[in-house]
Amino acid sequence: MKIKAVVIAILLVVNLGLLTAVVLSVLDDGQAWAGTAQAQALPGSSKYLMVTGRFKQNEQALYVVNLEKRLLAVFTFSQREKRLSYNGRASLTADFR
Repeated sequence: MKIKAVVIAILLVVNLGLLTAVVLSVLDDGQAWAGTAQAQALPGSSKYLMVTGRFKQNEQALYVVNLEKRLLAVFTFSQREKRLSYNGRASLTADFR
């Protein structure tokens, strides 16, 4: 009988921890649990550069730069709809003369 009480107590503590994690995630919109990506480029490591940022309150932006062709593509991710959308591209050569 004593072992049964210990197992139930352990399960209650684990469930309480999981419930706390879910509540904190919902209250903080999941931002505290998500890592932050830092943009960086190393010489010769890649021909693409990706930068993320907040676009609107519930949308994130992803900018992808093709360093060889000097093109910029813009994507947005709607957290509410869980959808990634292509928003267009621009030529960095033509636009920044």
